[in-house]
Amino acid sequence: MKPFTPEMLADRWGVSATTVRNMCMDGSLQHFRLGRLYRIPAYTVEEIEKCQTSASEGSEAAFASIGAKTENGAAISLRHAPERRPSQRQ
Repeated sequence: MKPFTPEMLADRWGVSATTVRNMCMDGSLQHFRLGRLYRIPAYTVEEIEKCQTSASEGSEAAFASIGAKTENGAAISLRHAPERRPSQRQ
């Protein structure tokens, strides 16, 4: 198979081409370069997709919610507290 361009892979994964290029630059996506162009080998894409689907198939962890719940099952709402500014001493 031919290697993917960032645009082709972005369309396949439903992300932006910039996201794919950033993944290449930070080392999280195996790639090679042709001059200034990024190319992602098809076997790399297939391997990543295989790992993504096999890890979540039949797994209850894929459906687990994040966050605390009370004993009766109601979710606890968390909010971000504003940061405190250091007091200025005179």
